[in-house]
Amino acid sequence: MRYFLLSFLLFLSLYLGAAKPIRIGVITDTHYLSEQLMDNGIAVNNYISSTGKNVKDVPAVLDKVLNEYLNSDIDVLLITGDITKDGEKQSHLDFVKKLKPLQNKGIRVFVIPGNHDINMPNSIGFKGDKTYKIDNITPELFTSIYSQCGYKDAIRRDPSSLSYVARLDDNNWLLAMDAARYEEYTTQPLSSGKISADTEKWIIEVLNEAKEKNIQVIGMMHWGLTEHIAYQSEFFGNYLVQDWQRLAPLFADNELKAVFTGHFHTNDITLYQSPKGNKVYDIETGTLSSYPYSYRFVELEKGKMKVETRNVTSIPNNPNLAQDSKQTLLKIAERQAIPRLGRLGIDMPKETSEAMANLLGQIFIMHAFGDEIMNDDLKSAIGRVTKAMDVPMNLNDFELDFYPVDNNVTIEF
Repeated sequence: MRYFLLSFLLFLSLYLGAAKPIRIGVITDTHYLSEQLMDNGIAVNNYISSTGKNVKDVPAVLDKVLNEYLNSDIDVLLITGDITKDGEKQSHLDFVKKLKPLQNKGIRVFVIPGNHDINMPNSIGFKGDKTYKIDNITPELFTSIYSQCGYKDAIRRDPSSLSYVARLDDNNWLLAMDAARYEEYTTQPLSSGKISADTEKWIIEVLNEAKEKNIQVIGMMHWGLTEHIAYQSEFFGNYLVQDWQRLAPLFADNELKAVFTGHFHTNDITLYQSPKGNKVYDIETGTLSSYPYSYRFVELEKGKMKVETRNVTSIPNNPNLAQDSKQTLLKIAERQAIPRLGRLGIDMPKETSEAMANLLGQIFIMHAFGDEIMNDDLKSAIGRVTKAMDVPMNLNDFELDFYPVDNNVTIEF
């Protein structure tokens, strides 16, 4: 009996002493435009059809997602940049108000800027068939507006950028890395991201300190740390942080376990393994401004992370939200693929370039949702390219998705 009682007490002490998982929500690329800055006129509708960013429906989409988080058991919400459409001061002010109910409940919110948030030269509102210029924000105002979203309670601040470190619990830190180039904006924003030499040095110092203290570090940054599709560097290099080939192994070898990213508007998880065998996961989440309207639920523990993905498919005033957006994006992807194909320097007949553009568009739409598989639409697109080029293509040659799966997975650090 005494042995049983001692065993039971030991079990109970181990159970009660076990670290509770940190429950995290993740959203990115909301591209939120204040309802005060748009109507239902020609100008805003033209913007939506040309870019695919459904700014008119973003407020309702965002409200739906934030309400779901509010009624969940998450402890933390991460927002990895491109919070606003184009850095409008009013959009930032209205967005941060939407976070208040979560914060009042005790959910901690952390943000980092993207390329559409600060010093934007083209901050505009929409009225009828016209646009009008409005106020944007500075880096200083960004940290003021979002002071309760990481900056006030940061345990470390980078003096060279808006990067910071937050303590999630006794065993875990969040490293928020600012790679936006807003100080370089003149007449146009820059899509590419870059970590300065000073900020890189600061990041490594943080990771070394965490290592000494046996602290597990996860990161967030707007730009991708590693490729998510084949040839991403060649075709979509601006969606990866500059010098990623050097930074990815550097961060992995300094024990950054995972980084939450956005910018590419796609839902994908990729494992990068350094030449020394160290791993870092790039967990890229899809946008809330268009298909696939993705958001994440994450459980973080020592040595592993469970990721679950959900998607908004409809809102009260738009029951076909996801399907309509998917078709719009497919057309835009096909249109944008043609000039990229032209830059390859290969003279293609119109029929061939159109077939290739359709294939690339289909692949992008599948990549946007994640967990790409060879389906009938893609097989048909490949068949059209094969016919146009008169060159047989082996379906097994297509590497559609890098390891691991993208939407629902448990990853081991």
